[in-house]
Amino acid sequence: MFKRTGVLTAIGAAAASVVLAAPSAVAAPTSWTITPTGNFSGNAGVTVLTDNNGNKIQCASSAASGNAPTSPVAGSPAKLANITAISFNSPCTGPFSSTWTVTTTTTPPWEIWGLDYTAGAGTNSTGQTTGEIRAINAKVTGSSVLGPCTFTVTGKVAAKYNNPSAGGSNGTLNTTGGGLTLTISGKTGGGCGIVGTTASFQGLYPIVSAATGKSPVISG
Repeated sequence: MFKRTGVLTAIGAAAASVVLAAPSAVAAPTSWTITPTGNFSGNAGVTVLTDNNGNKIQCASSAASGNAPTSPVAGSPAKLANITAISFNSPCTGPFSSTWTVTTTTTPPWEIWGLDYTAGAGTNSTGQTTGEIRAINAKVTGSSVLGPCTFTVTGKVAAKYNNPSAGGSNGTLNTTGGGLTLTISGKTGGGCGIVGTTASFQGLYPIVSAATGKSPVISG
């Protein structure tokens, strides 16, 4: 999952970005509306986990599902949804011709939290939520010419949810550019010598509601 020049892989994802390019911004709302609530899914293309040494683990695709149980949601910040399942295709690839498998633990579920909302911002200029995906827990197992390696990734990543275009299914959860907020621990095996202690995660998940076949809209 790493490239020596690169980034550890996958998890994810996922999530939501605030581009403050909109005239009407509401910082840290005290109430959030999600339409519709219920189950959702998201399928990402390439995802990348990058450690603080610059190593990359790259997976060709990832699939996630979860639920937004209630609306409105009070709080600042507030938990908006749960990720109850997430997978990464195998094998994922990394430095020194390494191959990797990512096994996620979603009991308890990963959590999507909203921190700020900006109306009229985002990819579709229909509103953007800035937040975090918390309670991430995954086991990464692989091997390379350096030997076998297993480690655990836990913690949180910054995330942005871009509302869909009017009536669209192109709302996206984006975890790009959140910093090294994941912790790498429990490194076992000779191939772990190059693995760092923290990591970031990059993935873009188009989100679709099971009830409508379109993307949920979040506002604050």
